[in-house]
Amino acid sequence: MRSGVRPAMVLAAAGLTLLPLVRGASAQDPEPRRIALVIGLSSYERLPPEVGIDTARTDAARIAAALEQSAGFDQVRLLTDASATFGNVQSVLREQVSKEVAYRDLFLLYFVGHGVGGDYGEPRLLFYDTDPDALETTSLTAAELGAQLQKWVPASRYMVVTDAAHEGTLNGLALLGPTGNDWPSLGQKSFILSSAAPRQVVRPGVFAKSFIEGMSGDADSNGDGVVTGSELNGYLVVSVPNATDGAQLPTVQGKYDPNLELAKKRVAAVAPAAAAAAPAVPVPEAVRPNIRVEKAKFVFNGGGAPKVQCLEAPLTACDPSCYVWDLQAGPCKVSMMVDGRELTGEIEVLYRGAYTCGVYLDALQCSSPPPP
Repeated sequence: MRSGVRPAMVLAAAGLTLLPLVRGASAQDPEPRRIALVIGLSSYERLPPEVGIDTARTDAARIAAALEQSAGFDQVRLLTDASATFGNVQSVLREQVSKEVAYRDLFLLYFVGHGVGGDYGEPRLLFYDTDPDALETTSLTAAELGAQLQKWVPASRYMVVTDAAHEGTLNGLALLGPTGNDWPSLGQKSFILSSAAPRQVVRPGVFAKSFIEGMSGDADSNGDGVVTGSELNGYLVVSVPNATDGAQLPTVQGKYDPNLELAKKRVAAVAPAAAAAAPAVPVPEAVRPNIRVEKAKFVFNGGGAPKVQCLEAPLTACDPSCYVWDLQAGPCKVSMMVDGRELTGEIEVLYRGAYTCGVYLDALQCSSPPPP
């Protein structure tokens, strides 16, 4: 999702009722769900422009997509930049997430952006409208946010991930946020992870890439389709240092359940043959302005520097794939460099799914996903 669109997007929205703790499960017990809130801040309203994090918003969008598509999450919200204000983040937790999470569920909070205070024992997370001259009332310490999660989100299992240790200073304070042990305990069945060790500065995008790969199945060392706390930790403490020449080491809170199931391989549903063969029904052009496409994935093959431009959406660079969130149905312009020249094309985007683009008969052409 790009900044400036809906402040909170629900993927696979569903109403849930909070269930009491039951001694012993039965065959009729609902399956535990995985629900996530992903926050990504590339820019800040009141912070100097030079402290912006170019990759944060994109990292957050990629993580949100991977959680839903590859890690078995049932519902994912994404807040970026202007939608990730001090008040709105708390409002989403208090008024929306609290009504959707049941005791049996796993709740994940992922934050990529700036923090301060990690180098002197009072780490805070900064939001889009944080005032550097009023940190106590416009930012949250790890202890404060941890208490809010326990108060507002009635899950039995929590996962908190922060990627908030970046270069630069703010009012003389290093932009270092919380690491694993800076958070309060969220119970025995919790997994609290940071992208780096205390006082380490991260390399933008490295941790997010490893996290996506690990949660999508690369960390599943025993091949059972489930990524546990110990498997993800074991994967990250090898892959991230390898990618940073040992300069960055993810840290997890000392006490956690190593068998906690964090991600689960999603089993694709098999559509009935008749439904799979059903032709797409064209959408009249006159009603397209009233249709919103939740997200579209673009995959480019056989070229370099691919880009896509959809209605009401900014120009998006793909590498070699990318997501465009919450767009108006209609034509999207695509481009790609092939043998030193730019090829362009256009594809009609009418529903969510993956649109694959490549070179055919010396032209850039795209195929649409099957209709829902």
